[in-house]
Amino acid sequence: MWRVLGADEGRESLWRRRLFAWEEESFRECFVLLHNFVLQENVEDRWTWRLDPTHGYSVRGAYRFLTTTAGVGDSHQVADIWHQQIPSKVSVFVWRLLRNRLPTKDNLIRRRIISHEDSACVAGCGKQETANHLFLGCDIFGLLWSQVWLWLGISSISQVDITQHFTQFINMPGMHRSSTLFFRII
Repeated sequence: MWRVLGADEGRESLWRRRLFAWEEESFRECFVLLHNFVLQENVEDRWTWRLDPTHGYSVRGAYRFLTTTAGVGDSHQVADIWHQQIPSKVSVFVWRLLRNRLPTKDNLIRRRIISHEDSACVAGCGKQETANHLFLGCDIFGLLWSQVWLWLGISSISQVDITQHFTQFINMPGMHRSSTLFFRII
């Protein structure tokens, strides 16, 4: 991985293949994090979980950290996303959607995977592809929600933000408990 260039010249990294742009970015981030660490002889290495240094890592602790600090401000939303009767793949998708972690073109541009010229919506409407645009604002895909509302016999106010849409869809007043579960699954 490293080749020493000389006493005063430093070192350079060597790879078996050329790195992708996102790999180069990850490598630079890792290098910045690790460049100040000094390895010591006669000192045993050990892992430490900073969230709970006494007991160490646990799935429960990591889940608690993610659900309380990762951006979804309402604990009820977390319960709605990770409800036991909702399939895991749906929960993961909604979790990523609400945190803007889907591979939409704006996110791919931000990660330098595609260029700015490729930012147009996949539906061909000419607008920039973002999660909010794809799911709510697009002339093609956004119309699906109006069809869902019509199918369910509900009138709704169109939202421009994914989080507001999710909250409106899940927390409609006056719904029976079984209907609430139905809407969580949708």
